[in-house]
Amino acid sequence: MLKHAQAVIIGGGVVGCSVLYHLTKLGWKDIILVERSSLTSGSTWHAAGGFHTLNADTNIASLQGYT
Repeated sequence: MLKHAQAVIIGGGVVGCSVLYHLTKLGWKDIILVERSSLTSGSTWHAAGGFHTLNADTNIASLQGYT
């Protein structure tokens, strides 16, 4: 394992992968991504973008249903 890095990113979810992507686009080469399992298997996997439509405000419920 490397002993030196410009950046160490902890977590391979959507944010960690995005940070890694953008740092490499800026030309950074010495970056470590630490993930305990497989990429996007933690909270990112559970956040599939689903919204519940049970809402007391009918306008918000309609907007959620439309989108």
